[in-house]
Amino acid sequence: MQKEQIQQFTMRITAGNRTELVAIMYDMIDTYLADAIRAREADHHDEFQNQVRYADRVIKELMDILDFKYEIAADLYRLYQFCRKRLAFSLVKYDITGIEQAQRVLTPLGKSFRELAAQDQSEPLMSNTQKVSYGATYGKYDVSEDPSLDPNRGYFA
Repeated sequence: MQKEQIQQFTMRITAGNRTELVAIMYDMIDTYLADAIRAREADHHDEFQNQVRYADRVIKELMDILDFKYEIAADLYRLYQFCRKRLAFSLVKYDITGIEQAQRVLTPLGKSFRELAAQDQSEPLMSNTQKVSYGATYGKYDVSEDPSLDPNRGYFA
């Protein structure tokens, strides 16, 4: 994952509600797995392993946040287990077959959570965060971001 992508994910997380955070996690998995496939094609073994492990950590986090009082949680848990096993297979075999199998399960789930996130109008989980305005300044090739510092942001002693 590149520095710009990390910054984008960080800004999305600070502004996201519960459903958006789950959708962001799916986007992170997509990014890690795409990076893993690129690393495998370039025969960068260590980078491949790192990216697969990062994706696995995010899936593990999705498993940890499941609320089992809802029936669908057990189904999601089994799907996540399957994906983690396929990623482990890819790590051991240094092959993208397991990644592709996991992606076939995770892609539709991610799409569903993105649609739910678009409908969820609840408040962001993080409050008192830095506000960012897009388009306030323009770079040579793109629109820049302008973080506005709120004097009431942070801790008071």
